[in-house]
Amino acid sequence: MRLQQTALLIASAAALAACGAATPSPSASPTASPTSSPAPTSAPVVAAPSPTPARPSFEPLFLAFTDMDPDPGVLMLASGQTTGPIPSEPVIGGDGTLTISGPLGGRLIGTDGHSIVALSSDGTLTTLEKNVAGSPSVVGRDDGQAWAWAVQTNSPACGSKTRAAFDVYTDDGNGARKIASASFGAGVTQVSLAAWTSAGIVASGDNGCGLFSASTLAVSPAILIDPATGAAIGLASRIGTDCSFQDIADDGTIACYVGGSAPGIRVITPDGMQTKYTVPGLTSQQCINGGVALSADASVAAVSITCHMKTSTQLFLLDLASGHVVTVTGAADLAPTLWTPDDILIATEFGVHRTYSVTPAGRATLINAKYAAQTSIG
Repeated sequence: MRLQQTALLIASAAALAACGAATPSPSASPTASPTSSPAPTSAPVVAAPSPTPARPSFEPLFLAFTDMDPDPGVLMLASGQTTGPIPSEPVIGGDGTLTISGPLGGRLIGTDGHSIVALSSDGTLTTLEKNVAGSPSVVGRDDGQAWAWAVQTNSPACGSKTRAAFDVYTDDGNGARKIASASFGAGVTQVSLAAWTSAGIVASGDNGCGLFSASTLAVSPAILIDPATGAAIGLASRIGTDCSFQDIADDGTIACYVGGSAPGIRVITPDGMQTKYTVPGLTSQQCINGGVALSADASVAAVSITCHMKTSTQLFLLDLASGHVVTVTGAADLAPTLWTPDDILIATEFGVHRTYSVTPAGRATLINAKYAAQTSIG
């Protein structure tokens, strides 16, 4: 599951209308057939990771907010139960110093000043690393037993031909160690860690060189780093040069967005087989809300679409075994927040600050009617 970058900031209806939405279907049903093809024979295929270990057992923790501004926020479990306030100053419209990057097993990981910290459900902050240089990008391993951070050693200006270079460090509680140094090609100015699963650590590259600091990259590149050896491999050889990384599962299954005249979601299995899914209403990457999220067992992918200048959002589940695209029922305007280890999707409703659980079959159930869950805040 993707651990970073799923900060779900609740937008107003007007902001949503700027991008639009697909109209919800009345019931879950197959809506498209995927097309499959083997990976290009000319491109090297990344070796499949070691057999996936037993899934960890924990209840994920979330940040949760109402529509108040400023809102100090609360902590929420995947059951919808709130456990207490976030231990910082107000973080929406306020001056809080605590930044949360994403999950760390049953905790959350982030930074507080120059330290990397873990946040527990009772509000306890535990310092994991002290006096970290720069402004690190932080990610927790899926099982919560280790964490990683990237520090950029070269941050090119927009238009520069130099490479965005970075170092990656990990710690499993036995001390920090530098495991790798890598770089992205011209055009990338920003590096962040996107995920750490059993398949490895993924770093993604982007820039903010466009209008209103938007990215000017047609495709955001990604690098897969082996935490044991430090080997860094560009994912373009596996997912294609036309596909922007979205998520990676423990077994090495990858989901990415492919644009062009026929946009869709491409899923690449560990053996290199590629399958493209056509999702109703998906006309550009800007239509995707909350990214594409793979379930823990890589059997389902969730994607939320807001396009066509409409005011609602539709959540779809891609059943990767059958190829069916299932419309989620039981609630509208949902975007994926996180899959739990038990393959239940936690999703948040835009505009009204509610949180739902969604089964792999596509049925949404309200679990908190006051707070909207998210996994990060800056």
